[in-house]
Amino acid sequence: MDSNFIWGILILVCGVFIASYGDKLFRFSLAFLGFALGISLVMWLGDALGTSMQILVGIVAGGILAMVFYFMVNFSLYIAGGVVGLVLMMAVLALFRLSGLNLGIVGSILVVAASGAGVVFGRRMGDLIVVFATSLAGAYLIVLGLSALFTVGDAENPLSTLGSAFPLVLFAAVFAVSFLTQQQAFSVRQRFLRRP
Repeated sequence: MDSNFIWGILILVCGVFIASYGDKLFRFSLAFLGFALGISLVMWLGDALGTSMQILVGIVAGGILAMVFYFMVNFSLYIAGGVVGLVLMMAVLALFRLSGLNLGIVGSILVVAASGAGVVFGRRMGDLIVVFATSLAGAYLIVLGLSALFTVGDAENPLSTLGSAFPLVLFAAVFAVSFLTQQQAFSVRQRFLRRP
């Protein structure tokens, strides 16, 4: 079995969970996000490992990061802000890639800077940032998983995942549906919490 197929299935499951239950089960969404990050890093950087070893090390690294992210719920607004900055900058860079501009290392620096800016401003945006972040992260992971399964674009380069029109439109559609449903559930929950 191809390693991209297994990686795509795992990332897709993480993305669907985060996009669906991100706000309600945020601690578990953090764990799924950590797992997706760990396995993705090994899949992108561990080319020297064999296929089966790459999957095994990826699952172990994902499990370790899942536990770390699960217990970092006290920093949830900072993490959510970082995720918002990261994914939004990837989407903006994808728009530039659609127009034919490839930023290379400058794009990577911009992604890190946007993630840092999101960490700084995440706390100031309040609890709604969690809904925004989980919707963005879930949509991105869904598109990343589908692109790995169906070899759309370059699965080895995370910055080029949204680099063509169809993945970008799919990302926007999944984000919109996820954000609207999570925001509606968030507002209903807030309404019931405010009742005397």
